[in-house]
Amino acid sequence: MGGRVGERGQITITKAIREQLGIYAGDEVVQRIDDGRVIVEIVPARHRRSLAGILAGAVTRHPADESWEALRAAAAATPDPDRPIFPAPPATDEEAQGSP
Repeated sequence: MGGRVGERGQITITKAIREQLGIYAGDEVVQRIDDGRVIVEIVPARHRRSLAGILAGAVTRHPADESWEALRAAAAATPDPDRPIFPAPPATDEEAQGSP
């Protein structure tokens, strides 16, 4: 896969390489010279490094009301799959009789 340097010093990374390495428009590029070679390192754009960017594909629903109160209520009503809900232990004899 060859290419040419453009008038303004630009090069194009071929589509196959971009797809294989996950390079997208807006990614940052760090260039350096190492032993007479140009090394180009790609850093994902900020939005792809953020938690929101990482989880973008995992979000399956969006609340109609995004106020803090509504979000807290929705979070409290959503079961946590990592914390199974156990039934409350049976009351002791003292608790059942109302002893102090």
